[in-house]
Amino acid sequence: MFLKKEKLIVEALILIAILIYSYFINWHSGNIGIIPIDSFGFLDTGYSIINGHLPIRDFWIFTGLLVDYMEAIFLFLFGNNWNSHLAHSSFMNIVATIGFYFFLKEYNLNISHNFFYCLCFATLCYPLSGTPFAYLHAFIFSLLAIFNLLIAIKKRNKLLWFIFPIVCFFAFLSMQTPTVYILGILSILLIYHFKDKTEVKDLKFFLLGGIVSIISLFLFFILTKTPIINFMYQYILFPLTIGEGRITSKEIAYISLIDQFNLKRLMGEFKFIHIFLIPLIFLSIYKAKENSKNLNILNFTIILSVIAFFFNQLITANQIYIFSLIPVLAAILHINLNNYKIDFKIFYLLIFVVLFATVKFHLRFNIDRKFLDLEEIDKSKAINAKTINENFKDLKWISKYVDPSTELQVIKKAINVIDNDPREKTIITHYQFVSTILDKPIYILNRWYLWDNNTHPTENHKYFNFYKLLVNENIKKNNIKVIYLLGQENMIKFENVKNYFTDTCFESKTFIQNKFSSHKLVNCKIK
Repeated sequence: MFLKKEKLIVEALILIAILIYSYFINWHSGNIGIIPIDSFGFLDTGYSIINGHLPIRDFWIFTGLLVDYMEAIFLFLFGNNWNSHLAHSSFMNIVATIGFYFFLKEYNLNISHNFFYCLCFATLCYPLSGTPFAYLHAFIFSLLAIFNLLIAIKKRNKLLWFIFPIVCFFAFLSMQTPTVYILGILSILLIYHFKDKTEVKDLKFFLLGGIVSIISLFLFFILTKTPIINFMYQYILFPLTIGEGRITSKEIAYISLIDQFNLKRLMGEFKFIHIFLIPLIFLSIYKAKENSKNLNILNFTIILSVIAFFFNQLITANQIYIFSLIPVLAAILHINLNNYKIDFKIFYLLIFVVLFATVKFHLRFNIDRKFLDLEEIDKSKAINAKTINENFKDLKWISKYVDPSTELQVIKKAINVIDNDPREKTIITHYQFVSTILDKPIYILNRWYLWDNNTHPTENHKYFNFYKLLVNENIKKNNIKVIYLLGQENMIKFENVKNYFTDTCFESKTFIQNKFSSHKLVNCKIK
């Protein structure tokens, strides 16, 4: 009894240590530098939700619906500030790491090894971005869905069978990919599992969880008065055109899949993942007949899932965000090696490589901020962002575009002008925090603004008319009188915006050339 109690205390202390480390490693990373389009992506959308201006219904998004609502919860609970923003992403780092810990525990991994792999995972998971990022939410929920299903099959746990489709639902509402690829793999595993008629109880709880998820989605549509057609266009049809363009290498695609198939991309950038993936593939095939059924299911599910994450990473335009698969694969390989009589030095080698990779990518991505394209930027020139607003007091502001003092001067002037304008307004910018720090509703049109059909349809896109209709409804319903444009030099151009409006003319005023301007909506004069 005493030993059990002692073991329980040790585990509790380990979990507390994981929780604290997971939170603060992300907090530290998130406060070093910014890339406007990603670092502030969910601040104003979260604030808009609190004020009844809802994504999909009132403004255009194509990913991250769940992330928007989670952001709103954190802003509501902890205030409209940067710290609430980082608390959101840090919370997700905790959820992912604690989920990983309990997953490894079910496969009887030594507690000290489990602790080590979890710390490495926490270092390489959300801190790469630091701030809420839809791909990472989907990546985490997809991993949790994998862990959930594997343990549900292994333990025949009714609660886990019920939770599994809900976790999948969360993953999809965070980002369509890599979720759909992982769901395809897990569907094969489900078919394999349920072909045995003795598993009918598992099936009942799985279906119940699925029904709850579907009902929840339709309740969301009803309670928020969100048209299903809006959801279909924004969350299903438009994203499909992005994926199709990249896979088939269409001219409008930001990147093409074929360009990603080169030795540097496939092997060089993922070499530390391959170090563990290739031996795991070899062992899984070579020892398949000797391994238990549960171990084979574990191995092949993880291998296929990692390949799916690879594929998704190749067709995205983002920096690599899947380095946390290194400790995941190493831990799975460790579980396999525990079954064989091998030299214990192999485990030391395994741990050393994981530690080396973790330190390497921590320095490169979390400290040098490669994920934000800041690796070659002198971070000593960063400025405390409280000069914009006290809410940003912990943020060291530096971006890849211009000197931080110049950038902050532009933003401060823009905020002052907007704050003193009593008219109903919208702002088109990558600095999606203006309404949040002013605590005033500014009726945004999009979460992101790129004019290459990768964030919203432009004139050459087949869904442009639907997008244009949504924009005009937004303007009319909210009685918008003026549109502000704010961005880095020549990044937010009015000629890219004005074609979104029907029978509308503008009186334009430039405050800072090519960076900040206003455009008053006026009736067109009849010639």
